[in-house]
Amino acid sequence: MRAAYFLFLFIPTICFSQEEKSVWSVMNSTDNREGELFVYWGYNRAYYGTSDIHYKGDDFDFTLFDARAMDMPEKFDPEVYFSPDKITIPQFNFRVGYYFNKNTAFSVGWDHMKYRLVRNQKLYMNGYIDPVYSPSNELTSGPVDGYIEYNPEFMDFHHSDGFNFARVAIEQRLPIWMSKNGKHHFVMNGSASVGMMFPWTDWTFFGTHYRNKVHLAGYGISLSAGARFEFFKYFFFQGMLQAGMANMTDIMLQDDKKSSRGEQKIEFMERSWSLGGYIPINGKDKKKAQTN
Repeated sequence: MRAAYFLFLFIPTICFSQEEKSVWSVMNSTDNREGELFVYWGYNRAYYGTSDIHYKGDDFDFTLFDARAMDMPEKFDPEVYFSPDKITIPQFNFRVGYYFNKNTAFSVGWDHMKYRLVRNQKLYMNGYIDPVYSPSNELTSGPVDGYIEYNPEFMDFHHSDGFNFARVAIEQRLPIWMSKNGKHHFVMNGSASVGMMFPWTDWTFFGTHYRNKVHLAGYGISLSAGARFEFFKYFFFQGMLQAGMANMTDIMLQDDKKSSRGEQKIEFMERSWSLGGYIPINGKDKKKAQTN
């Protein structure tokens, strides 16, 4: 009787273990992205930490400390967001990757954020500006070492055509749930990235506007994490959070004038939503059909 009692207790454990093993074996056999390309497109919002910005040229050399900035989201307009020739105007994310292992991928892409200093903020400034820019302005009357008001009469500094982060990443996919038919999945995604910063900087300085060209200004690093819902096997919708740092030591200020440059480090947080799909290559589906 005692032996039968212990056997009775043990049978559910065996069944549960077999069922659990069966579920995971199904996931392991069907939830495999190795040999697949993926591509996605989406939009983002960005948030920035305070930054010290150094401006240097032939007639000025000064630093603004703890400057606050914000992004520049485009107001939703179907003619912009769904027009092929205008979809790059909003803050967007574009990415292409390849799963070289079951759940590990290498990817390349472009994060198009935007950055603009908040107007009319009080900033600590240290340095000088030549009176040639504005003889009657107190900022040009001599060296400055104190708080000033950042306003359009003084300057307007922004990477409005793009605080652009071109990055490569190693991504890891973690399956969490799979539908019974194997066509829908919920997965977590994480990645580590390194890349180059290509800001397209606008700078208005005492009323003179400089619309600089896109320019390699430095490098960036980041970590990302988020969730992805994969549906009908080949499509997905995802939400991601990215935290990173950009170190830009060669920001163009006065067009191609090589002596006129800016420097700043920017800590940023980005949240994004994207729609994408998987593309089997190397006859992956054919191989899978042959093994089933």
